[in-house]
Amino acid sequence: MLPRVGVFGTTTIIKSLVPILKSNGFLVVALWGRTKEQADELGKELGVTFTTQKVDEVLLYKDVDFVIISCSPHLQSQIAVKALNIGKHVLCGTPSGPGQVEVLRMVNAARYYPRLMSLMCHSLRFLPTVTKMKNLIQNGFVGDINICEVRVHYQSIVKENFDWTCDELMGGGVLNTIGCNIIDIITYLTSQKAIRVHGMLKTYHKQTDKIKGIREITSDDYCSFQMELEKGACATVTLNSHMPGPFVQEIIISGSKARLTVRGADLYGQAHDKIKEDLLQFEPVHYSEEERLGISQKVRREIPNPYLKGMIRSIEAVRVAFGKEEVRQSWCSEPLVAAATFEDSLYTQTVIDAIRTSSKSKEWEKVVMMKEEPNPFLTAAMRKSTFSLH
Repeated sequence: MLPRVGVFGTTTIIKSLVPILKSNGFLVVALWGRTKEQADELGKELGVTFTTQKVDEVLLYKDVDFVIISCSPHLQSQIAVKALNIGKHVLCGTPSGPGQVEVLRMVNAARYYPRLMSLMCHSLRFLPTVTKMKNLIQNGFVGDINICEVRVHYQSIVKENFDWTCDELMGGGVLNTIGCNIIDIITYLTSQKAIRVHGMLKTYHKQTDKIKGIREITSDDYCSFQMELEKGACATVTLNSHMPGPFVQEIIISGSKARLTVRGADLYGQAHDKIKEDLLQFEPVHYSEEERLGISQKVRREIPNPYLKGMIRSIEAVRVAFGKEEVRQSWCSEPLVAAATFEDSLYTQTVIDAIRTSSKSKEWEKVVMMKEEPNPFLTAAMRKSTFSLH
């Protein structure tokens, strides 16, 4: 009774998701790309027969019950909202959008259709190491949480052609692409949201040998920010895309009793009264499993191991959620209790927007979630008006 799937995008995420979906028993029946050529090429590679560059042709395709979106962030909101409006389940990739307004539209659509699946693919939540880490925190291993530290080092892969990853307004940059996952996982592990943030964004490589002339890269390639959490803890995050070599990610949660550290996909713990840390969970790289799933070697090189492992587990959970129900298109929420919702994504995007504002103002900024879309005409009128509203 698994739903049939239509996918939007030709990204590396889609190239890994389609084989994972097929290995879990899903039928991927339609694929959308920005151009017909891109769609046809990837469809041939992944074995998807129906390909198109028109959004509605996938959404209205009679066999599509479940939509998975991983394309340019500025397009994802309109596709997700339209899919929910016509009764399709939605799993949306990260980042969800370039700003709060787009994500708020997704939240409102999800609230209107609560029986439909409307989830974000924050795959780190399903990494077994993170699951164990959260359980240990809930059972009091670290005590009261005081400090969170995260560092991510990797080498940015700037494409030859200018696209959304080069443009801040379209959702590009390390803060939006990597930071959204880090902010989400900090909130998930600590059960605390940020109330104030302070950040700095930098774009050091504004042009390349291929992107030059009138074209200029505006997306950030380095970001450092701090978050003050609601129960008194603080978080410091560094995202650095100027580090050639393997992808490095370290997440540290330190409390009154002990600390927990995720390095890559492995979990370490150390009580304050011990001299050295202990390996609590080891997650080796299973190339044989990834090959069995049909994920190509090129794709495996482009997606960091923790995120790929989490992605595999998240799709397995989606399969269980649909498989538990005997009625087609119905799903059980229990296997996906750890999954991020559109509302979680709205909070994450709110924090990102506040960090961007802080980088420009050079001051701490409050995190205030948007409850309704701003009226651009009223805002412009108020700027020009000499009267105040009471």
